[in-house]
Amino acid sequence: MKIEKIYNNNVVLSHKEGKEIVVMGRGIAFQKKVGNEIAEEYVEKTFVMKNDTKLQEQLADVFADIPEEELEVSKKIIEIAEKELQTELDVNIYLMLTDHIHYAIERYHQGINLTNPLVFEIKRFYGQEFQLAKRALEMIEKQFAIVLPEDEAGFIALHIVNARQKDSDMHTTIESTRMVRDVLSIISKFFGLVFDENSVSYNRIVTHLHYFFQRMLVGELKEESDDFLYEIVKEKYPKAFECSTRIKSYVEKTGQSILTRSELVYLTIHIQRVTDDK
Repeated sequence: MKIEKIYNNNVVLSHKEGKEIVVMGRGIAFQKKVGNEIAEEYVEKTFVMKNDTKLQEQLADVFADIPEEELEVSKKIIEIAEKELQTELDVNIYLMLTDHIHYAIERYHQGINLTNPLVFEIKRFYGQEFQLAKRALEMIEKQFAIVLPEDEAGFIALHIVNARQKDSDMHTTIESTRMVRDVLSIISKFFGLVFDENSVSYNRIVTHLHYFFQRMLVGELKEESDDFLYEIVKEKYPKAFECSTRIKSYVEKTGQSILTRSELVYLTIHIQRVTDDK
């Protein structure tokens, strides 16, 4: 591989097997010029651009303008997250998370605190990602001698969540989190209960709601109907079914979608299970 463009000492543009790639590695471009060979032993991460000119330009802007130590911290955070979650995160996280950390550090020095209104929900719904985000704040503190607020851990956790979902975007992740919060609140108030957040039923309904709202927000819901099962569930679990209809009204008031009979069936069953725990 040859260097085609140098973003900084640690990031270059190249080609491999006919594909345009961004290559990362500590000191990979140190004292190098365009046209020089890349030392394979320095390569730590390779991104295939998939003919995505916009992403390449965005990465180029971030890598060129952001200090190398910030890029290095972001890369370490992502590597730790991938190892702990045992998954490869979407390449966009290198753009979005690095950019977020850069401006979080700038805001700190300007005395600006960006409030995260969903930080409580992020802790509840994305516990593993939130713990990774708190480790990220510790790494940032150690590297830059600054203490960022817990709100920033919430934002970093959302970036990790979003990158795990591959084709999702931050708006969808935030909106689905907000809607899951609202639906759980409807259930809690309707039955007058406090959820056992360690129970299997609670985690199942949270997971179900997350996937449902993510599909809904990107327009991937399928029109399904099972009238027979609908009537059985309606008769067998009347209270849970009534609660489901309230959730149906909430969803439809958002203007996002109309809950099908099939979705009401699944929702009623999940509500029945989570209330049975109490």
